[in-house]
Order: sequence, then structure tokens, then C-alpha cells
Amino acid sequence: MQKFGLHTHTTFSDGRNTVEEMLRQAVLLGFDQIGISDHLMVHKNIKQTPSWDEIENCGGCASFHDAVDKCNKHAEDIRKTGKMLGISTFVGYEVDYFTYSGWEDEFRDFLKKIDYDYLISGNHFLTSQNGEDIFDIWRFDKTGIFAPEPVDVYLKRHFQTIEESVRSELFLFLAHLDYAQKAKSYVESEHGKALTSIISALKETKTGCEISTKGIRKFGHYYPSERILRELIASDVALIISDDAHATNELGFYFAETEEELTRLKCKNRLNIFKKINLF
Repeated sequence: MQKFGLHTHTTFSDGRNTVEEMLRQAVLLGFDQIGISDHLMVHKNIKQTPSWDEIENCGGCASFHDAVDKCNKHAEDIRKTGKMLGISTFVGYEVDYFTYSGWEDEFRDFLKKIDYDYLISGNHFLTSQNGEDIFDIWRFDKTGIFAPEPVDVYLKRHFQTIEESVRSELFLFLAHLDYAQKAKSYVESEHGKALTSIISALKETKTGCEISTKGIRKFGHYYPSERILRELIASDVALIISDDAHATNELGFYFAETEEELTRLKCKNRLNIFKKINLF
């Protein structure tokens, strides 16, 4: 069974437990290693989003410059705590990838200034055509959200953004590929072509993809759906089990059952973090 987790959150962003509490729980679970991957949501207009009051404490920031010192102090805390507890510990971030002019260049420059081991692509927003206006997927269908285009246009653009993030080759793996199901208007069959294109990008760039047990906790089924999982496996995309843990009691959630599910689906390709992170 997979005895590590790389998609985890702490009080640095929207987690409910500290770095030390999460790492102590990983030790109790017998994990071989753990990665802390708090949210990194940097967008120049992020303060205009409908839920800025929540995002401000979830890794949201209006400029990369403002995030450098904060991220380096966080990395120092993670490394010191891992050393103290005797568990191999990685520093990661779950990054919202944006497409407005200059964003990726700024992001790549930012990465040269911070201490980290890996990045997860995890998009939580819908955007305007130029990428400058963003809407939270989890609130998109609620009254009061101003959205001048039809929802299917936003969803199509959302999947295009995910593919662009994969093709950037910046990320170790892709998180919650079909997170768009949080929008009530989402119908998977209407986006089959876009999903297949993302899977092709994953295969071509040798980027991994997670099977997230958070979906089990929230909806009773995985992120991504079984149909998408089967297509990922048929395309030989490397998979990794994630709990997307936001609290100690979520670490390792449903891992044994997920191993059985991957066996049932005849998954042969698992993400080799030792090669990818290149620390050992």
C-alpha cells in the first residue's frame, strides 16, 4: 500500500492542523514520507473575487513578491519539523495556474526565489477570456456572481487552462482533474473531448495524475470519475493516491480501499516520487 501522501494542507493555508501536527500523524500512520502542499493562489486581481475573505487565509495573494518571504519561512518550518520527527518531508505547493499575460513568467521567476521540492497543479477557478477576472467554481452557480458568459464557456476555458498548466511541465502531478463537478452546471459527457486532450497532455509530458479520496469524503466517489480513471489508465498516465488532507484525521483516508480499486482497474503505472522529486 502507498505509505506516503503529497497532497496535504496545514494552517499555512486552509488546513485545520499545524505542520507539526500533520507530520506527527504521518509518523503514527507509519508513512515513509510526507509532502506538505499548501495552496498557492497568486493573481493580480484576486482581491476582487467573491470569496476573497476566505481566499485571503487560503494561500491567496495579489503578487508573487508578497509571497516569497512567507513561503520560505513555511519551507523552513516544514524541514525543521521533519528533521525533528525523523520523517522524510517534502515542501510542495498546490498551485492555481492562471493565463493572463505575464503570469507564467512571473511564476517561474518566483520559483527561483523560494525553497520547494515539487508542485501540484490544482485549479479552483473559472476565468474570463483574458484571464484577468476569476470566479470561484464552488460559488459560481450561486446568486450574486456576475458572469457575463454562459457557464459552458467558462468550463471549456477551465479545462483549456488545466491542459496549459500540464504542458508547462512545471508540475509533478495534476490534482482533482474534474473539480469542475462542483459547478452544478457541469456535465462530464459535454466535456469529453477536453478531458481527453488533458489526458493526452499528461501522457506526452509524463506528468502524473492523482486519484483523490477527498471525493469519497465529499461525494461518495473519487476525483476523477471512474470513466476518466479508466481513460487515464488506458493512456498509461502515472497515478498517485491523494487524500487532499486538510486535517490529521484525513491523512491516509481510504488508501487501502483505493489500492484495491486501482488493482480492479488494472492500473500498472504509479507515480515514482523518488525519481520525480529526485531527492534520493
